[in-house]
Amino acid sequence: MRPLKPGARAVADPAPSKWRYRLQRLWLTPLFRALIRTGIPSFGFVFLFTWYINDEARIRAIVDGYETAIRTVQDRPEFMVGLLRIEGASEQLQEEIQEVLPIDLPLSQFQLDIDGLRAMLVDLDPVLDAEVRVKSGGVLLLKVTEREPAVIWTHADGIEVLDATGQRVATLTDIAEAGPLPIVAGDGADQHVPQALTLIQAAAPVTDRLVGLTRIGARRWDVVLDRGQRIALPEAAPAAALDRALAMHAAQGVLDRDVTVIDLRLPHRPVLRLSGPARDELRRLQELERLSYTPEDQ
Repeated sequence: MRPLKPGARAVADPAPSKWRYRLQRLWLTPLFRALIRTGIPSFGFVFLFTWYINDEARIRAIVDGYETAIRTVQDRPEFMVGLLRIEGASEQLQEEIQEVLPIDLPLSQFQLDIDGLRAMLVDLDPVLDAEVRVKSGGVLLLKVTEREPAVIWTHADGIEVLDATGQRVATLTDIAEAGPLPIVAGDGADQHVPQALTLIQAAAPVTDRLVGLTRIGARRWDVVLDRGQRIALPEAAPAAALDRALAMHAAQGVLDRDVTVIDLRLPHRPVLRLSGPARDELRRLQELERLSYTPEDQ
């Protein structure tokens, strides 16, 4: 080092010290910078937060404050539902819906489970489809599409109203409550309602005499008419067989005679079963014919 001239000031050496140089090199390391800028503050925040909430009273206070804030917003008047409107349902169904729905108005619309309410409505037997929404003015609208009753099904366990698909609509205690709906009977009849409706439509020429249809052996149908008459239909193509029976009646008035059963289970051999008095009269005529028979008649 050169000696200073008289009157001159000492100038600091611009070269950094060894430790300062090392710190500068360390600061240029990305990992070290991330640790200083993010890691240590984050760790400190987590440590302090953990220490703060590690107290049951503080946790309860935080939860209560959060719930209070949520309720304050949800319970505002513009979010409250105070009226229930049901559209498209009969009076009986409306009463059933009001008994089933687990809601007590007024209620915040944030507390309504719209999908759950719709699923609950659709699960009701008389309901085909349902729409649930909240309208302006705090009105909960339930728009219901009811199933259309198609037939009455009588079976060992009771009397039920079914729609065209065989879905139960209602349960009756007295068949007189059904009105003019056609009647089907027998085990498994509810699983073949579309076919039954086709047969009822095909029996239009004798609708005034039609009592209903009976499922026999869970395999085939009998058409039941008044005066104790039946048309026994085959398992295969019953509508075509019924058309043949009605054609026989139109041509020869078969159903106007003392016939109890028209059996069409054999496709090419219809069988007519006579009533008791008709069989007795037939036997009497045959006996008279036999007694009046002489060898000269040969």
